[in-house]
Amino acid sequence: MRTTSRTRWGLLAAVPLMSLVLAACGGDNGGDDSVASAGGDKQKGEQQLTPAEKNKKYTACLAERGVAPVGGKAGEDAPEQTASPEEVEAALAACKEFAPTAQDMQDKPDAKQLAQAREYVKCLRANGYDAPDPDPETGGLPVDQNAMKDMDKLRAAAEKCKDVNPASQR
Repeated sequence: MRTTSRTRWGLLAAVPLMSLVLAACGGDNGGDDSVASAGGDKQKGEQQLTPAEKNKKYTACLAERGVAPVGGKAGEDAPEQTASPEEVEAALAACKEFAPTAQDMQDKPDAKQLAQAREYVKCLRANGYDAPDPDPETGGLPVDQNAMKDMDKLRAAAEKCKDVNPASQR
């Protein structure tokens, strides 16, 4: 059923990628965000990836594990998601080094974007899914390790809240 796969992808995108939905993915801001560590050059090399490069590696990593990456533009159908919730969770864990972070964002979300995210979360909660508050710095939703276990609740709530989903308002 198309709504089910769309909703499943909605969860995958909403949890780790909500910030990409709510704000534009921009280029490197030129700042040096590196942190001193004993990890050697590996960490420094990974930090030198631009947000676009990280996103490309992230979607490729997910695809290698059978998870359909986001494609297309807002309003287009999401790709058919055939991976099980367990497979999605395993892929997210395996690909987390490339997952978009708040540091990858060019700008903070504006008041309208935050209001849209909060309205969506409020609707999800009113319809039985306990969604976390959006992060005011990124507009993203904190990653909830139990999110994949509540797929039925999320599907039902997301279907009822599709009119206030920020992804559909872009």
